[in-house]
Amino acid sequence: MLQARALSKSFGGVRAVREVSLAVPEKSIFALIGPNGAGKSTLLNLLSGIYQPDAGSLELGGRELTGMPAYQRVRLGIARTFQKIRLFKQLTLLENVRAGFHIHQDAPFWQHLVRGRAGRYDAEAHELLDFVGLGARAEERAAALPYGQQRMLEIARALATRPRLFMLDEPAAGLNAAEVDFLLARLAEIARRGITLLVVEHNMDLVMNIAQRVFVMDHGEALYEGTPREVQSNPAVVAAYLGGEFAA
Repeated sequence: MLQARALSKSFGGVRAVREVSLAVPEKSIFALIGPNGAGKSTLLNLLSGIYQPDAGSLELGGRELTGMPAYQRVRLGIARTFQKIRLFKQLTLLENVRAGFHIHQDAPFWQHLVRGRAGRYDAEAHELLDFVGLGARAEERAAALPYGQQRMLEIARALATRPRLFMLDEPAAGLNAAEVDFLLARLAEIARRGITLLVVEHNMDLVMNIAQRVFVMDHGEALYEGTPREVQSNPAVVAAYLGGEFAA
């Protein structure tokens, strides 16, 4: 589905991503891991259109994305969440999810927060809130949610864009064990619905339990790619990132 070829990005004299190539298979769960400073979030920003590469190319289903801004990529079916949660804190949960539907019509963004304009999507918005366990809180302000539930609301809002490819930047960060288990179940269900997932994550239990392919970065470069089991036993990965072997 997604094909990156020799992507590079520098900030001043720092080369954050160096000639990284990867291919994300359609309807798969593809994980991107590496130590802090490996370039994972920069690569995700290149893939989603937040940054443009200094060199290299990127295609979605054969369509060239290089130079295309993020909002246009969303219309092609790419959605994402962020490492630092970005919600409309003073809006309700329902209004936050409504905002995701604006890409499906040619109307000003603010009109999709008005019930008369966005009411046609309310049933689907409620379904998405139910999906992430927040249906009973639809009319509450997003700012009132605890951290873990804010993460789930961001996922619901991204799903409102009806993505083909859904990228998540450290979705398990800051979650407790029960919340990670719930997240794991939700991601598995999203994949069962035919949406391709690309997950950047430090939680190795989550990665090894859900990913079909794992791409490892170190110092801005591709280090290794393989199945979870292959990654667990690869000496270069163990040395660069894990500091010891995974439990099988």
